[in-house]
Amino acid sequence: MKKTILWLASLLYTSLFAATDAQIIEHFKSTIQVPNISIEVTSRKSVESISGMDFVTLNLSDGTHAQKISIFTKDDLIFPDVISIKQGGSIKDMMEAAELQKKLSELYKKEDKKNIITLGNDPKKETIVVFTDPECPYCRQELSKLDERLKVNNVKLIFTPVHERSSLEKSVIIYNETAKAKTIPEKIAILNKYYDENVKYTEKITDAEVQRIEDLKIKYLGAGIKGVPFIVREKEILK
Repeated sequence: MKKTILWLASLLYTSLFAATDAQIIEHFKSTIQVPNISIEVTSRKSVESISGMDFVTLNLSDGTHAQKISIFTKDDLIFPDVISIKQGGSIKDMMEAAELQKKLSELYKKEDKKNIITLGNDPKKETIVVFTDPECPYCRQELSKLDERLKVNNVKLIFTPVHERSSLEKSVIIYNETAKAKTIPEKIAILNKYYDENVKYTEKITDAEVQRIEDLKIKYLGAGIKGVPFIVREKEILK
């Protein structure tokens, strides 16, 4: 998995004289001991269920790695999360999920069909969209369940590899070969072949082809997907 910068959640339990964007940024810069840290407030929204509370998303970067974090602020305080008994859980999870769904919807509705591998088109089955990586061990586990999934779901795959160039190259090959396959079993055989950690391939993949997959990864991870496999109901992102 791509390395991320880690900051202790305990840093969030603090208070500010006035929680403006500028002061939140200055606070984190003073408490996070990372050289050349860059912090940007990317969004700020009111929490509908709590008067005077805002949900703030920040992007933190050291120039090589980046990480998004979300906090809540009310008066002169900030919090890592707020748990609502009435709503049944983490407001942070709910707001992040709503924001992710919105961003995924915008991207998915415009996605080029060549970037989506479709397995099944039964109108009686619910369709799930899987963001995946041929070198991810958890994606391999998910692939092993594919035959069972297809009994109850249509499945669509989008490649967002988080590993090295070889995972991007394998994604290119899978897209190219499945585009020529005529049946679902043929497509599954191709997936199984290139998800095998011992697979060898001789195809020469151009930088332009690799960049296409890199762009897919950047686009969807930038929307808020935090890892793979990531599975979402298609109907949720077509709303």
